[in-house]
Amino acid sequence: MKEEKIQWHPGFLAGMELELKKYQLDFKSEHQLTRGPLYIDILIIRKLTDERIDNEIGEIFRRHNIVEYKSPDDELSIDVFYKVQAYAGLYKAAGEHVNEIQADEITVSLVRASYPEEMMNQLKKLGAKIIQRHPGVYDIVGVGLFPTQVITTKRLTAGTHAALRVLTTNVRREDVKAFLTETRNMENQGDKSRVDAILQVSVSANKELYEMIYKGESEMCQALKEIMKEDFVKAEENAEKRGEKRGEERGEKKGENKLGKLITTLISLNRNQDVERVAADPAYRDQLYAELGIV
Repeated sequence: MKEEKIQWHPGFLAGMELELKKYQLDFKSEHQLTRGPLYIDILIIRKLTDERIDNEIGEIFRRHNIVEYKSPDDELSIDVFYKVQAYAGLYKAAGEHVNEIQADEITVSLVRASYPEEMMNQLKKLGAKIIQRHPGVYDIVGVGLFPTQVITTKRLTAGTHAALRVLTTNVRREDVKAFLTETRNMENQGDKSRVDAILQVSVSANKELYEMIYKGESEMCQALKEIMKEDFVKAEENAEKRGEKRGEERGEKKGENKLGKLITTLISLNRNQDVERVAADPAYRDQLYAELGIV
């Protein structure tokens, strides 16, 4: 059976919202640029331009911040780099009057779990300087229309950006523990929904690890059960139903094979009257199974 494709973007949006929750930011998912199919993954509007953002990811932010997210299965290439620069240009030109959105109020962020080495090398050949501002956060200087950063979530500071570090395949147990510890006692319903969205993605991409955690006896196991209680209950119920159905199907198949063998044996013995009788009389059928040694 073909596995359902993991929907990474809702988890990433939830992770960014948790990452920057203490700041006055307005998140707009899939902001449409034109009447056609062009849209920005995430547009983050900074409400208070004089508010200091000391988050390693958000400190570059200005008034209008365009974020392009690539899942672990998608490529972050030089063409994507220029596509997002073009999107930012279209966004700048989409104001209701001339220069309503000023160029120096726009930033671009490109996000992927793994480091896009090929793209970075091509940017260097074009004269760009790649400056690592923080672990996993790289400024692209000298190429592009707007201030641009590349964020590699696997390289972000461990324990500080847990909501983004768990959004990958082959997630580290330490990152899951940090995320569960950080979010276990959240009471705000919106935050709890974001945590659930992140875990839905992370669990789907790392089923074996989370099953090991869930079946364990550690505090991390208990935290995961508390946060995803309903999801695991549903999963267990579905697994039980699938097991019961498979058992029923196997039983039906065995019964069909056994009856077929009985009928074939009776025909070979010219006992045609018994063939008709066993179809309607289960007790007589069992008697013949014993008589003819059919198991």
